[in-house]
Formats: sequence, C-alpha cells, structure tokens
Amino acid sequence: MNEIYYVIVVPIFFGLLGFLINRLRTELDLVAFLLTLFYAIRIFIDTRTQIISYNVASFIGIDFRFYADSLAGFIVLFNAIFAILIWLYSLRAMSKTPRERVYYLYVALTLSAANGVVLSGNLIFLLLFWNVLVFSLYGLLQVGKVYSAPAARKAITIIGVSDYVMMLGIVIFFVKTGSINFPLDTKVLFTDVWLIVSYLMILVGVLAKLGTVPMHTWIPEAAKVVPASTLAYLPGSLDKLLGFYLLMRLSYYIFDISKYVPLQLTLMIIGSITIIFMALMALWQKEAQRMLAFSTVSQAGYMLLGVGTGIPIAIAGALFHMLNNVIYKSALFLSTGAVEYRTKTTNLDSLGGLGVKMPVTLFAFVVAALAISGVPPLNGFYSKWMIYQGIIETSSTINIWFVFLICAMFGSILTLAYNLKLMHSIFLGERPKELNKVREARFEMVVPALLLALVCIVFGIFAQAVPLKYLILPSVVYDIGEIGFWSPTLATLLIIVGIVVGIVVYLFGTVMKPRRTRVYVGGEILDEESARITGPNFYSSIDSVDMLKKTYDFGEGGAFDFYNFLHGAASGVAILSRDVLDRLITSLYRVFGKIVTMFGKLTSLLHTGELYNYVGWIFLGGIIILLILVF
Repeated sequence: MNEIYYVIVVPIFFGLLGFLINRLRTELDLVAFLLTLFYAIRIFIDTRTQIISYNVASFIGIDFRFYADSLAGFIVLFNAIFAILIWLYSLRAMSKTPRERVYYLYVALTLSAANGVVLSGNLIFLLLFWNVLVFSLYGLLQVGKVYSAPAARKAITIIGVSDYVMMLGIVIFFVKTGSINFPLDTKVLFTDVWLIVSYLMILVGVLAKLGTVPMHTWIPEAAKVVPASTLAYLPGSLDKLLGFYLLMRLSYYIFDISKYVPLQLTLMIIGSITIIFMALMALWQKEAQRMLAFSTVSQAGYMLLGVGTGIPIAIAGALFHMLNNVIYKSALFLSTGAVEYRTKTTNLDSLGGLGVKMPVTLFAFVVAALAISGVPPLNGFYSKWMIYQGIIETSSTINIWFVFLICAMFGSILTLAYNLKLMHSIFLGERPKELNKVREARFEMVVPALLLALVCIVFGIFAQAVPLKYLILPSVVYDIGEIGFWSPTLATLLIIVGIVVGIVVYLFGTVMKPRRTRVYVGGEILDEESARITGPNFYSSIDSVDMLKKTYDFGEGGAFDFYNFLHGAASGVAILSRDVLDRLITSLYRVFGKIVTMFGKLTSLLHTGELYNYVGWIFLGGIIILLILVF
C-alpha cells in the first residue's frame, strides 16, 4: 500500500524542503504533518480489518518487508497526532530561537523514522530505522535552551550502547532460529539459554527507549537544557509509543513470556523499582521540567508491570496506560513550557499564584496532573485499575504478587504528592511581585495542552465506549473478557458534587473572611516577598528523613547513573590501553635501537680502508646477483 511509503517519506521530504526554503517552512511543515496524519488515519482504518504485509527487497536471504496490523496502525496514528500537536505548540515556543530551522527538520526526520520502526516487518529493517532515531534524538537535544551538547552526548552514549547490545541480541536470535520476521506463526519458546540471552539483550534496547531504570538518566539531564516541546516529543510521547511497541512485539509476537515466569518477574521487578524510586526522585525536585522528567520515567514502570504479568487484562491495561501517559505527560510538559515562556523560569521557588493569570493553562495542568495520579474518573485511573487486576490474577503463579501491587498503588500516592507540589508551587500560593504582569500564553501554545486535557476526561469517563473499544482491545492479540465493575458516570457525578460543595465551603469559609497579618522573625517585621512561602517549603520535612536524604544525595551524585559506570569503565580501559601502548612502543623502540646499533657496529667492522677488501665485496655481490638471476 502506498500509504506506508507516504507516512515515511512525506515528513522528511517536506521537512527538507522547508529547511531549504525557509520562507515557506511553516506552510510546508503544515502540509507534511497533515498529509502524514491523513495517511496514518487510512492505515489505522485499513488495519482494523486486515493485515498489510509485503516485501520491498531481499538481500543475503533477508526479506526487507513492511508489516502493519492493528497494533502498528494504532501506534502510527498517534505518532502523527502527537507530531502535529508538538509542531503547533512549537510555532510560538521555538520562534526566533537559535537553530530553529534545524529543530523542525529533526522533528520531521523523527516522525519518518518512528513510522518506519512501527511498519517494519522484521528486526533488521526495524533496527535500521531505530538507528536513524538515535541520530534525530541527538539533533533535537542539540537545540537547547542553553548549551546542551553534554546532555545530547550522554543520551546518544546510553542509547547507542543499548542499541548495540540490542543488535547483538538480534544476531543471536537470527543464528538460533534462522528467522527475524514477525509475527512468527509459532512463537519462540525459551528452550535454549541463548534464546533467553537474545530476549534480554533486545530488552536492553527497549528499556533505553522506554526510559526505565537504569537507562533513564539522560532524560532528567536533558530536562535541564532542552525546551518543553522536545521533552514532550522525546521522551514524552514518541519514545513511549515506540518503546512499548517493541516491548509488545518482543514479548508476545516473537517470544511468549507468559509461559516463562523468571522473565515475567524480571520485567515486574524492574517496573516496580522504576515506579517507586523515580517517583521519590520527582518528589524531591525544585525544578518543574526536571520533576516531570523523573515522572515520565516512573510511569514507564507501570507499562513493564502490566506486560510482565502475562495476563490479558493487564497487557491491555499497559497499552492503555502507555497511551494515557503520552497524553497527560505531554499536556504537563506543554503547560509548564507555557509557564516558562511567560515567566522565563521553571524554578518552583520563583513561581506561584499564576492560576488567575493563566486560567486555561491551569485547567489543562490540573486535569493532566490528576489523571497521571490515577484520580477517578480520569483516564489514568482506568488503565492503572486494569493493571492492578492483572497483578492480582498472577497470585496463582507468582507468590510475591502483593509486593508488586503495593508498589503500584504506593507509586500512585507519590505521583499525586509531587503533582500537588507542582500545582501549588506554580499556580496556587502567593505570587511573586515580578510575576504580577504575567498573562495567558499564546493560542498556539495553549490549544495542544487543552485538547490533551479534554482527551484525559473523555478517555476516563467513556473509557469502555471509546478508547478501549476502538483503540486498545482491537490492538491486542488476546480476548480480554470482562473488565470488572466500574461506573465512571456515577463516580463523575459524585466528584462533581464534591467539587461544588468544596467551592461553596471555600467561598464562604475562606474567601469572604480574609485576614492579613504581619510576619515576625526575631522581632523583625518581614516584607511580603521575604515572608512568602513557596510550594517546595511544604515538602521540606522530607529532608529530615535521614535515609531518604542520603539516598537522594547518593543518586544525585551519580551513584545510580548507568552513564557514569559506562564512562568510568571506558576511562579505565583508555588509561590502561594508553599505559600498555606506551610501554609497548617504548619496548619496540629500544629493541629497534639495539638492532640498529648492532648493525652499525657490524658494518663499521667491514670498513677497514683496504682496497682488496672492497674488491672482494664487489665480487661477492656480483655472485649473489648471478645466483638470483639464474634461479
């Protein structure tokens, strides 16, 4: 089908044209993203009822083919949707920034490569597009708010090494099975230790793309230096879509981990650690984008938990949670980006009271924050609820299932805690005087976050009628059956009543009776700015928990950073190699010097100064030449 070629070729073709013809860049980019969305919708519709599969070329026995089923169609659709939303937001956010032209070119290249990954029909073809994504990620991270080369270098090192490990895993798989196409008619069972090794090595690349522990450290580092649009695009949306896509392909279309408990436990343990530790790291942050970066890592843990259970309802829940996470995480990144655009900072101690100044941004942020925290009836609750059910169903095969359930539920509590911290620090509380003139962000920046927030509401209240029915359930290979009892309509009505009662109590109990007092410290009256209590101050008691403080300091120092271990090992090898090479060169030099000296002494003995000796050497040379010519 031509649509497959179009969703890969169109973005980069028009992106290159826009790069070359800068005056028409916006128009050409609009055409590119709209056409890609159009063809993505066609692929999505076609794959609801059929599977598209055909070869492009064959080389050394490998078929380079495209393959699109309902799962691929689902991912391609949302690749296109999020690309156009990020592009719309970037029109204002990235306007007149250095290297703006390059930024849009890399956005287009990323979309093309992402669609290529999803539509590849075998692991080698997929790997080719996957490596193009590494290049485009590096390019996007280079377009930072400040000097971002170190963060880009860290990202490409971690992802590059993990991709190399993944490539070795694919080679092992090909050697052991003789096939790299998917899906396989008969799923590969873990009957050989090399097949287990192959799965784990490919999994390393998947975890790096998903951004889970321990491959996550480039994400918080990038959050310090790159704009919100980049964070929302990568790793907020496309990385999660592609990472989860390959995780599903690997675990249930090529292999079948539901029949191998050790690997299920591996995924669930990594998922639980990711949820708890990254949520704690997020709770500690005082910079909004960095907090959201740790948050996006934490949420990836739920996806691993759901896939690791091997239970159909949890697998569907993980797919739904991946989609939900992309939606509300993008909304949060874009909302804080709008705040940064108006205030020039995302430091929580420097913000506050912006809710009345930026009401639309506040609405989008609050909805997305409650959704990611799993508050009913929003979409985040429903996907987590499905994962919880799957964890409980593993009780017959996994004895410690309750540990994973506790981690998942406690992670939601921590998520709510750090999102309340963000909400209070940015939009509530006292506003610094220098922010009194702040106003709502521009239309292009507000609309994407607002639309995503509305989707959070619709996908929560009408979860079974819309996303599950038309997007999630057709994209999984299992019959889910009943999804338990949950009445989002009743929950919505009760929550609305609760909100109304809360507003009434607030209006008559607090707003109508304000009381201003002076603040004294040591008998000295403080001015309003000095007496202002920022959002992070409400969480300062966390510092008093010695174990948590030491763990945080340990982590901030790089103790859990895979990049530091890799960098240290590489530096050690480099130093060792340098010393060995130096010694080897010195030894060779000395040996060569001795040989030259000995040869010199020998030749000096032949130079006696007597004529008959030289005549004899001439005859000896002539005899040697004759022998060479004869033989």
